[in-house]
Amino acid sequence: LTSPTVRHTRTLSRCAAMPAASSLRRLLSAPFAVTPRCAIFFRRWVALLVLLEAASRWDALRWLYTDSGALPRRLVLPDPAEDPLAWAVCAHAWHGSLAWAQALTALQASAAVGLFFGARGAGVLAWWLHLSACLRVPPLIFILDRYLHLLLAFAVLLPTPPPSGGSSLASLLLAVQLVAIYQDAGGAKLRDPAAAWSLDAPVAAL
Repeated sequence: LTSPTVRHTRTLSRCAAMPAASSLRRLLSAPFAVTPRCAIFFRRWVALLVLLEAASRWDALRWLYTDSGALPRRLVLPDPAEDPLAWAVCAHAWHGSLAWAQALTALQASAAVGLFFGARGAGVLAWWLHLSACLRVPPLIFILDRYLHLLLAFAVLLPTPPPSGGSSLASLLLAVQLVAIYQDAGGAKLRDPAAAWSLDAPVAAL
């Protein structure tokens, strides 16, 4: 049997270790902590980016998102029999008219407004419609489209933090993504044969 003195010593050791472990967790999670104000700010800026992207796409809908334009569905999308999932997910492929493309773009803009005011369901809708628009015109998917897709996902998955702030898996992955963006951009400039990182480059990146 363990003596009372030994049990008391073990209890004191555990009590001393608990604050230390808690402090270590706070120290490790502090760089990825998000306050309620930051979470709102992040969602609103993502929503504004979606609105700007939808507005910039509006004038090109007839030429890029309809069957009468330069990229009809039969040329850019896989055969429905071979890839039915793509046609099921891509709402922009359900019809080839200009009215349908305009309705989906207006719906995406409305979803962005809902996300701006904190509606998480509206964020899910905006994310899906962005994915759908990208699937409709694969040749026109650029780096902004890929990053916006991830930013919308984080805007939806980021939990509401406590008043004092807190970290989560979503905030950790968001930080990793930001690092990856700069690493990708910086690495591409350093590897550019035209030396885009140089001030003397034909198209200087600095």
